[in-house]
Order: sequence, then structure tokens, then C-alpha cells
Amino acid sequence: MGIAIAYSPMWLPRIPGAAGIAPGLPGPASSIFWNALAVGGLAVYVAAVERRRPASIGMRKPQGKDLEWALYLFGVYMAWQWLIRAVLPPTADTGTAVIAALPVTAVLGMIVSAAVFEEILYRGYPIERLSELTGRRWLAYALTVPLFIAPHIFFFGVQWLWTAGVGAVVIYVLYAKTQNLPACMLLHLGINLPILIPTIAAHVGG
Repeated sequence: MGIAIAYSPMWLPRIPGAAGIAPGLPGPASSIFWNALAVGGLAVYVAAVERRRPASIGMRKPQGKDLEWALYLFGVYMAWQWLIRAVLPPTADTGTAVIAALPVTAVLGMIVSAAVFEEILYRGYPIERLSELTGRRWLAYALTVPLFIAPHIFFFGVQWLWTAGVGAVVIYVLYAKTQNLPACMLLHLGINLPILIPTIAAHVGG
């Protein structure tokens, strides 16, 4: 049940969508609504049904070493971005164009909410619970990584794999190393913030 709640933003919007209802913000910004709803439901489930603490899904105060790893991996990601854009500049994609056309406040809300909510829904909870259920941590990663990557490829295109997709890799490495969600949230935030550049440029240019 907890896994179903965690991944509900991937399937739940189809229900009102089939009825022509679009709660919350339109387009990609609606992810803020669905992710927030899922996190709220998951928090209730963990506390009231599982009777466990937030630390059981990696929500604990980050230590200095956790933040050091986050900073180090952010540097790795930025170095990769510089290299890949110099060697193989990415072509324009419709996903980035759609996001850039949204209001700056909506994009900022998406960036912050994704950094917080996606870490809980797609890393902390499923990795910890599937590790317990299977007894194999590597299997938890093998099951959850594709589910996180696939929607991004669908939205941004296959080139996302060797551009921004490297960001997903370093976040998974950070969680594997620290099991600390707040540190992953900070890294996720830093990786996503550059999407503001084409967004602001689109509005200034318009």
C-alpha cells in the first residue's frame, strides 16, 4: 500500500484526467499538487499504519559528511555538464520548452517541490521498504531507478539520459552512500535550479 501511495503521482492523475478534470495547476506544474497529495498520504500511512518514524525512510538531520558528499557529487555533475555540452551539445527538446513557457513562479515551485517530494516518494520510501521486503538493497535500486528515469525520458527525450540524467545517477549515489534524504534534497535542488535560466530567458525575450 505504501508503495502504491508513493508512486500515485504516476497513475492517480489519470483518473480525474479521464473525466476532464484538472485539479491544481495546469500542465507540468500540476505535479506540485499530485506530489504534495502523495507525500501527505504517505506521511499519514507511515505514522498511523506502519507506526514508524520519518527516519525509517531517510528523513534525518544531515551530518557534515552527508553535506560534503552532496557538495562533491554536485561538483561531479557540474563538471559532466560542462564536458558533455562542449563535446555533444544537446538539441532543443519540447519538455524544456514547455517548462520554460510557464510562469517563473510556477517553475520555481516545481523545482523546490520536486527536490523535496520526489526524494521522499521515489527514493527514500521505496528504497527502504523494498530493501526490507526483498532483503536485497541492490534489488530495491534495480526496481526503483527505471521507474524514476522512464517518465523523464518520455518528457525530455532520450538525450536526457546523458545530460540531466547524470544528475539522477549522482543523487542515487548520494543516497546509497548516506541514506540521508535532506542531503539528497539539497543536491536535487542544485541540479534542477538551472532550468530557471531558459525560463527567465523565455520571459525576458518575450
